[in-house]
Formats: sequence, C-alpha cells, structure tokens
Amino acid sequence: MKPALIYIYGPPASGKLTVAEKLAGLTGSPLFHNHLTVNAIGSVFTFGSEAYMDVLHRLRLDVFETAAKTGVSLIFTNNSAWREPNARVRFVAFATEAKRAVEAHEGRVVFVRLSAPLDVLEERLASESRRDHQKLLDVDQLRKLVLNFDESPLHHDDLCIDTSVVSAENAAETILELLR
Repeated sequence: MKPALIYIYGPPASGKLTVAEKLAGLTGSPLFHNHLTVNAIGSVFTFGSEAYMDVLHRLRLDVFETAAKTGVSLIFTNNSAWREPNARVRFVAFATEAKRAVEAHEGRVVFVRLSAPLDVLEERLASESRRDHQKLLDVDQLRKLVLNFDESPLHHDDLCIDTSVVSAENAAETILELLR
C-alpha cells in the first residue's frame, strides 16, 4: 500500500489532536502533530517571525517527504486559523506543498477538516491536554482568530467532520474507512 499523509486541519480546539490520537491507535501510524514542531521551533525563533515560519515549513515538508520516500504513513494536524496577513492563502499554499512533497514519492494525501461551533471551541479551551501541549487557552484570542476565519474545506473532496456531533472515536473510524 502507498504511504499516506493524513492531514487533519481545523480551528483551535476542533479536536484535531484528539481525533489524530484515536486514529494513530487504530492505524499504528505515527502522529506528527502541530505542536511538536511549533514548540520546538518556538524555543529558537520568535513565534510568527519570517525565520520561524521558514524553518517550521521546511521541517514539516522534509518530514512529509522523507516519510513518503521511505514508505511511512503519517498523521499530521494543523491549525487552519492562521494569524498572519493573507492567512488563508498561506495555509492553502502550505497544504499544496505538503501534497506535492508526498505525491512526488508515490504517496497519497487525505485531507480531513474538523469543525465545531464557536461555543464548543470556547468550552474546549479549558482542557488539560491543551495546557500540556502549550496550545491556545485564551478565549479572546480564539475569538479573534475565528472572527474572519475562512472555514471552508481546502478541496471539494475533503472529509469534513463536525466534532460537536461526532465523537473522536467515530471520527477516527470514519477516516480509517476512507483510507481503506
């Protein structure tokens, strides 16, 4: 079977890491979640700076490409509510580069968009696991991020799951079915 990059994206607190952990348990695929790289790069470069974004993207793309080249399927999570100017354009460009890096080595990419209403996202900010991974915890910052957020799927055929009505277990099982 071709290696796959399962690219799970959505706004903060939409359940990306929770669903990805469940999926990793079902598939045995490694989980390369957003904050592994964000926290590592953030210890060296100022969050959001040009150097930070450059290193962050190169690191992620190198991992995707090397995994595909060596036949390793991988689960990745990414916050789709970016803060920078032209956030949606930059988010789409990065996802496109990720797809290119994997497909260049005969791999496939499955995009999964998670969502939930703002009130649910706000409630989830208090989760202990968010603190453990140094994730966004401030309700006002969340509101600012999602105020002008384009939550439409990246592609017309992305799997879209509302985690306010679908459990993490069921979401992971749905993704697994798509992979088969």
